[in-house]
Amino acid sequence: MDYASEQQMELEALEAIYMDELQVYDGDTPSGGWPAAGNTYKIVVTPQEDGEDGLAGADELEMELLFAHTAKYPEEAPCLKLRSSKGLSDADIERCYRMLMDQVEENKGMPMIYTLVTAAKEWLRGRAAETQQETPEQAQRRLAAEDEAKRAAIRAMGTMVTPENFREWKAKFDAEQRAAKAKALEGLQDTDKARRLTGKQWFMQDKNQAYKEQQHEDEDSSDEDYYDGEHQEGGYASEGRRGLEAAIAGIDFDSDDDEGMLDGEG
Repeated sequence: MDYASEQQMELEALEAIYMDELQVYDGDTPSGGWPAAGNTYKIVVTPQEDGEDGLAGADELEMELLFAHTAKYPEEAPCLKLRSSKGLSDADIERCYRMLMDQVEENKGMPMIYTLVTAAKEWLRGRAAETQQETPEQAQRRLAAEDEAKRAAIRAMGTMVTPENFREWKAKFDAEQRAAKAKALEGLQDTDKARRLTGKQWFMQDKNQAYKEQQHEDEDSSDEDYYDGEHQEGGYASEGRRGLEAAIAGIDFDSDDDEGMLDGEG
C-alpha cells in the first residue's frame, strides 16, 4: 500500500467536505506518540448538522478533534485527541474518546477520519439530548460526580512517572530491599549462633564426655580382677592357673627315675 498517497487523497476529500472547519493545527504537539514530522489537523465538531436549526442544547456543546497520520496509516491507527471547546467535562471527553477508539479498531485498513468525525457528532447529539432532560440540580450533581471520578482515577493511577521521580522511587525501593535482606540475614545468623556452642561450652562438653569414657573403662578393668570360673582370663586366678599348667607340663611321666620310684613302692 502507498501510505502517503492514501493519506493525501483522504486530506483532499476532508477539505472538500469540511472546508474551513478543517484547519492545520498550529499549537503545541500533543504528547503520547504523536509524530514529530507532518501536520496535525483540527476539526471543530458540534451536535448540529449543517443547515440544521433548533436542536435543543446544541449551542451549549462543542469539541475539537485533533488528528495526525502515522507512517503506516490507514493500516495502523491515526493519532487522535479530543478537547472540549464548550460545555463538556473531562469525563465527557473521556467517554467520547473511548467510543472513537472502538471505531478505530473497526475501521483499520481504510481511511477513517470522516467516520470518526461523524461518530463524534452523533455522540454530541446524544449528549445534548441528555443535557436538556436534566434539571440544573441534576446537572450540578452529574458534574460533581464526574469531577470526583476524575480525582479518584488520578489517585488510583498515582503520580505521573518522570525520569526524576522514577530514579527517586528506585533508590528508595533498592534501599528498602537491602534493609530487608540485611534484617533477614541477621535473623539467620542469630538462629545459627543460638544453635552453635561457645568455645567454653564445647570444651566443657568434650571434657565431660572424656571423663565419662574413662570412668567406664575403669569399671571394666575392676570387673576383670575378679575370678569368674572358666571364663576368667585376667587377675590373680589366671596367674595361679597358668603356674599350675606350667608345672604339670614339666613332669616327664616316661623317665626311669619315675618308673623306679613306682617299682620300689610296689
